[in-house]
Amino acid sequence: MGEVLTGKAICSQYSDLQNDAFGTDDHQFVLTTIAKEALYDVPCTFSNNGKNLITYKEWANDPENYDDYHTDNVKQMFDHLHEGGKLPPMIVGKDLSLYDGQHRLTAYSLLPEIKEVTVYKEV
Repeated sequence: MGEVLTGKAICSQYSDLQNDAFGTDDHQFVLTTIAKEALYDVPCTFSNNGKNLITYKEWANDPENYDDYHTDNVKQMFDHLHEGGKLPPMIVGKDLSLYDGQHRLTAYSLLPEIKEVTVYKEV
């Protein structure tokens, strides 16, 4: 097992990441790589469809996408990945349910050549 980081330590690394659900010293994570498809159908409590993966089409049809925020976000991530860029690791619980990273997971799902993703997995 790699280095164990607290949720608080992970949140401090990213300026746009603040989450009371995992951003404390009580939650511990390790950085690991997993098959992206292993995340798709895992139940997710904050997801509109109940799963980790929200497809691009689902984002496009989401009432909260009125200003194209979600689809623009996914498209920017897709373009960045397609051009060889990297995205920060997603953050998942022990059961692989997302704490953070739905837009990233959608972007990864649009690129069949990417088989594995890096995540902070709760231990």
